[in-house]
Amino acid sequence: MENTDVKTIDKIKKLLALGEHNPNDHEAQAAILKAHALMAEHGISAVDTDEDISYSTESCEHKGDRKFRRNLAAIIAPNFRCHYYLSNGWVTIFGRSSDAKIAKEAFEYAYVYAYRESNRLYAQYRKRGLNAHGIVNSYAIGFVCGLKEKLDAQSTALMVITPPDVHSEYDKLGQTLGLRKSKIRLSTSRANRAVYDQGLADGRSVMNGRKLESAG
Repeated sequence: MENTDVKTIDKIKKLLALGEHNPNDHEAQAAILKAHALMAEHGISAVDTDEDISYSTESCEHKGDRKFRRNLAAIIAPNFRCHYYLSNGWVTIFGRSSDAKIAKEAFEYAYVYAYRESNRLYAQYRKRGLNAHGIVNSYAIGFVCGLKEKLDAQSTALMVITPPDVHSEYDKLGQTLGLRKSKIRLSTSRANRAVYDQGLADGRSVMNGRKLESAG
């Protein structure tokens, strides 16, 4: 093995070790994601790093059953090397344990933000005597589109790829639970443009505190 590979593997091991201590801590999350980015960049597998592979399902907390929760999960899960499905209406994340925990935390953070801001704008429009119909959906659609744009670009730059074993294990789970794949569509045809644009801007910036680069 090349000397650079040894050094890279050593760095990856240290990042993974840092991440294992407290997966709910932002610094630890960034460390795990940075480790995975380095593994993808250098073609290093979990076997090379002695990474302990285990899988978990994480049930996400979210107020109400806003339809955009599925769109949000469909964006966040693959960008954190996971899959998602609905269980009794609740978003559930599946993947390698450390990834699933991070994806769950990211989903809950983003959902609460969008839920709160869309309600705030709705109340603001009502208070001003303006037509508030569609305000919540307009914001949610913009938010989801902005988040997708940001996370997709970040994952492409860092070559974030869901491991083949996660796809395989998810397929097994899907057969056991009888999960079905369905298309999720968002229509902007009736969206309030100003509110949509606000959601778009918030979606692009909401994860700034969780940039993978912060793990250096």
